[in-house]
Amino acid sequence: MSSPTEIRNWISTHLDALIDDDYKKGLSGFVPGAGKITGVPVPKLRVLAREAQKDLKPTPEIWAKYISFVIPDRHREMILTGAFGLGKKASQLDDLFGERASGWGRELDNWETVDQLSVPVGAWVLADLSRIGYLESWAAHGETVWKKRLGVVSTVQLNHGGHSHSKETLKVVRHVMETDDKMLIKAAGWALREIKDQETLERFLTEWAPECKKTLLTQSMKELPKANQKRITGMD
Repeated sequence: MSSPTEIRNWISTHLDALIDDDYKKGLSGFVPGAGKITGVPVPKLRVLAREAQKDLKPTPEIWAKYISFVIPDRHREMILTGAFGLGKKASQLDDLFGERASGWGRELDNWETVDQLSVPVGAWVLADLSRIGYLESWAAHGETVWKKRLGVVSTVQLNHGGHSHSKETLKVVRHVMETDDKMLIKAAGWALREIKDQETLERFLTEWAPECKKTLLTQSMKELPKANQKRITGMD
């Protein structure tokens, strides 16, 4: 079985051949705050993760350990390849994964790595909804805006692929409804747009309309009919 060190070394030997210089130039503006950047586009990193899986055959547990191993270095491509390697297979992991992912949240420094890591985290919560408390805690008490965003964006997985868990989603999102942080406003808007239960969403937004930023409300209502939006904002 491969180890985190072996995975890191394997990925490192393959990255240089995948660099896109033009892509790298635009990344610093597109993903402000990101640490080390090699300059490899996301589609190529997804392929790289599949090749690593084929060659090294790491288990979901090893992928999770690998992410914990490389995340303190804040190297974009190393982290993202791990996120793609683990993916929704995180649903197979036990409850100890929650503490591991909580540690990731303290190290994150940009929206891109947060959003890609939210896929395995969300899949893990979806496998056992009693774990929603982790996402609530991060959204409410996360040490950084990125950990808060991880909690919120991970709920997107609860409403994908035929799943619909509006109650659990709202438990998390309510903790950031009064935020004025742009990254959290975008996260909350995205999470709320994924909710399938329109009636529940409208009740929630109507309750929060007087308290939340207009931009958050606008982003959250995008998928609703115009008449419903006016009713929520009290403009009908």
